[in-house]
Parts: sequence; structure tokens; C-alpha cells
Amino acid sequence: MLDVLRHAIQLILEAVNILVTVLVVAVVVLIALRWILLKVQPFGWLSFQVRRLTDPMVDPISNSLPMPHGAGFASLLVVLITLLVAYFSKEMARELLFSLLGVVDGLATASLIAALGWLLYGTVSILLLLIVLRIVMSWIPFGRDSRFMWTLYGLTEPVMAPFRNLIPPLGMFDLSPILLMFLLSFVKTAIYGLLIG
Repeated sequence: MLDVLRHAIQLILEAVNILVTVLVVAVVVLIALRWILLKVQPFGWLSFQVRRLTDPMVDPISNSLPMPHGAGFASLLVVLITLLVAYFSKEMARELLFSLLGVVDGLATASLIAALGWLLYGTVSILLLLIVLRIVMSWIPFGRDSRFMWTLYGLTEPVMAPFRNLIPPLGMFDLSPILLMFLLSFVKTAIYGLLIG
């Protein structure tokens, strides 16, 4: 039973990796085609179809940039944002699935401490990734007021608020997430060493 679950988790992880890779390649190819076609043949049928697919990704970024004619830079930002989201999605799926496997392993071997350790390890790992994602998304102008950002804010703020009270922002720089990330990394290592390893 445990081997079947382990194999299923491995297949799910591979499927997530393939799906994320396909989406990243599709976005990069579409953005590259957009850039080439707008230089070579801006009013052709293919150019129109590529713009129809890429405008929903590029236009919100282009409109939020302070520079005029920022579509070229916005296209580059779309590729960078796609890569960041893909990386965080893959890492989150990996941490979540391996923690789930650890919990099941712990329960199957009647080691409740190991199961609890994997549960805590997975929770701290996901929280750490969400904090890093929140920091990265706060740098993106159009992302600050999105529904996704508000959800991310709601998930991470209860943990970040006490650290912000401990270390108030220095002008426009908030150093509390750095302290929190350091502490969460230490907690992950401690959980692994004390409860799992």
C-alpha cells in the first residue's frame, strides 16, 4: 500500500513538473513570437493571433509601468514572472507531496512523532515559500493590489506581523521578512533533526 502511494506521489510530482515546464515553454515561445512578429509583420494574421493570446499577460504590466511604450519591457517581465511562479509552484508541490509521503510513512510505521514532524516540516516549508513569494510579488507593480496578493497577504501576515513589531521598517525597507525567513529555515532544520531524522 505504501509503495503504491509513494509511486502515485512520484507520478503526481512528475506530472506537475511536466505541466509547469510546458506552460513556461509556451509562454516564452509566445512572447518571443510576439516580439519577432511585431518587428517583422505587425499587421499579419499570425501576429494578430499571437497578440490576442499574449495581450492579457502583457497589457496589465505595460499599463502599470511608469515609462511610455513599455510593452517590450513588459514582455520581459512576463517571462520573468512566469519563471518565478513556475519555480515556486514546483517547489511548493514538491515540499507538500514529500511531506505528505513522510506523514503516511510515519503513520504506517506507527511512528507518530515522525508523522507529526513531517506535518510540521511541510507546514513550515509552505509558509517559507509563501513569504518568499509575497516578497517577490510586492516588487511587481500590478501585483500589489491583486486578489492573489491579498490572499497571500492573509496567509502570511499573522506570522509576519509580530516580527514587524520587533523590527520596525527602516524607511522603505522592511527587514522583518529576512529575520523571519532565517528563523523558519532554522525551525525546518530543527524539526528535521529532532523529529524526523
